[in-house]
Amino acid sequence: MNTADMKDMLTKMGGQRGQAGGMEAICKLFGASNLQGMMAALQSKGLGREVKSWVSNGQNQQVTGADIKKAADPAALRAMANEQGMSPDEMCGHIAKILPNVVDQATPDGMVPQQGAHAMKDGAAKGQDAMNKGRDSMKKMAKK
Repeated sequence: MNTADMKDMLTKMGGQRGQAGGMEAICKLFGASNLQGMMAALQSKGLGREVKSWVSNGQNQQVTGADIKKAADPAALRAMANEQGMSPDEMCGHIAKILPNVVDQATPDGMVPQQGAHAMKDGAAKGQDAMNKGRDSMKKMAKK
């Protein structure tokens, strides 16, 4: 998935709040309020090696839709999928495609943004180029 597709997808998921709202929606999907909390939640669900690869400067390990479904809050997943007009499985597949790159872009030089609203905004801004490209991809995938 290219950067434009990720940005578009996050913007669509975020509604009026755009990309920042999309990132917040993904964090909430895992019961977290910020990037650091989301990463901790994913690690606690057995995806520690994958999350570490996204933050580090090496190759990003991919996750599957099944991995996302296992780690996500079921009620939050159903709500997000419903808002996007998709099944929970479709939603998980889309998130699995963008999440490694979103986290990678939001953690430049292998550094996780500091806690707090300002830090989350900075982290989201650093990953904004990567995150803005998901909308077109989601539209294309939803049409298939």
